[in-house]
Amino acid sequence: MNRRDFCRNAACAAMGLATARVWAEETKGRTVDGIALPDWAEKTIREGTARYAAWKGSDEVVAFPLITDVHSHAASVTPPNWRDSKMHILFQRAIAEATGSDFIANLGDLDFDVNILGSAPDWSKVQPVIDGFVTAYTGEPKPVLFAMGNHDHAKGRYTSKQFGDTFNRGLNAGKKAAFDWGEDGTWGCLDLPAKKFRAIVLNTSDEGYLGCSKAQMQYLADKLSSAPDGWSVVVLQHANIPGFIAKWRRFGESSGDYKRAELEQTIIEDFANHRGGIVQGFHNPPITGQLGGVKFDFAHSKANLVGLFQGHLHAESYLRYANVNYVIRPGYGTIPVDCKCGEWRDPKRACGFSTAKDMMLDLVAVKPAKRQVHVFRFGCGGAESELGYGY
Repeated sequence: MNRRDFCRNAACAAMGLATARVWAEETKGRTVDGIALPDWAEKTIREGTARYAAWKGSDEVVAFPLITDVHSHAASVTPPNWRDSKMHILFQRAIAEATGSDFIANLGDLDFDVNILGSAPDWSKVQPVIDGFVTAYTGEPKPVLFAMGNHDHAKGRYTSKQFGDTFNRGLNAGKKAAFDWGEDGTWGCLDLPAKKFRAIVLNTSDEGYLGCSKAQMQYLADKLSSAPDGWSVVVLQHANIPGFIAKWRRFGESSGDYKRAELEQTIIEDFANHRGGIVQGFHNPPITGQLGGVKFDFAHSKANLVGLFQGHLHAESYLRYANVNYVIRPGYGTIPVDCKCGEWRDPKRACGFSTAKDMMLDLVAVKPAKRQVHVFRFGCGGAESELGYGY
């Protein structure tokens, strides 16, 4: 055995895998719709997996690769070219396999708007967009949570129920996992009882271009309050709670554009601080534990909030406010290596992005017993773009 193979096997053993198999051998010949990962992607996965294994050690970890804002503008050509999008999802699935992840998360903006021009929907162009992503995720054995994005409604012609039935319910059908889906399948949760972990996924466009309905906010409050004692809970969604966060970022939607943004923020912060009754601090005047007909009281909760993970802004940023970890991540290639936190650039539209050179994806890893989080960057940005915090 040469030194390189020894290091690979040692990394696998550190992750507690049943056997120490070499990544390149595990995935040799693996493709999606005839598209295979390039050799450089295997190297990127080995490097990221080694960093993850060193951090994990012998601790129990909940891990999930996070992708967001794919914005498959390659669909705008005729015929549609899905090479980059499918390869990136293959990259995500391969990382999930290599790291032994618990589930996969896609935070939306697959972009079903791109081929709709004018008032009449041309479903001969829209359907290939939907089918492309279904093909890319078909056969994935791990649970996949999809957050609907503001560009996933095909300009109002693709309903939330269609999205939920196709992606969350459809692609997870038959999987042995503890799912609980809301009324249209675009919000719900996944429980990992053995690891005392709950992942809640939301649809931040189920009421207008941006915004959450009362029914969904009540679901969020109920799932937070029902989390068992000692559990860790992560909330995943596409768009960002705006308001003060938008000012901190220096751009973003106003709170008036995001319906019930203040309500969601109140629910999240109350849960993180185990509050009930009168909410003090952020709101003036104080708001009781019922806002807009949604009831919540977390005074007796003994579960912990891992953080609120979001996409939408095509940037990477982190803010801890009122004991809540607000995490904004890119996920496809919308941030160059030299773009630092606090700067906004979107080279995907400005100068393009090619999977012939590099890809970018985060692996979120949580140690529930130690209440620690580390976000590992696979691809563009590398270790310098990683984030670690406690909760």
